[in-house]
Amino acid sequence: MEEVHQSSLQFLSSCLGGWESVNGNPDIYIFQGYDGNYYLLAYSYDRESQRGSFSCYDIDFDEEGCYIRMGIKQYYLSEEKQPYGLYIGVWGSYMRN
Repeated sequence: MEEVHQSSLQFLSSCLGGWESVNGNPDIYIFQGYDGNYYLLAYSYDRESQRGSFSCYDIDFDEEGCYIRMGIKQYYLSEEKQPYGLYIGVWGSYMRN
């Protein structure tokens, strides 16, 4: 289990920073808080109302990898070798900002 924990932490530390959605989903920023936990901040902008909205999710991990929880569903974060860099569940592909 410790090996899974270390590989998840290495993956998360490589993902720190801003990511832009390729599919028009919310752009995200992954950061490590003062408490040592990792978080995903999602930002979306509605051009019609000219308002932005933020959502913040804890990033957890298990033996299958890193994930965020939205409601009762878990969406896994995974490395996407080509062409972008990061893939998140139903949100799709992201490239580094």
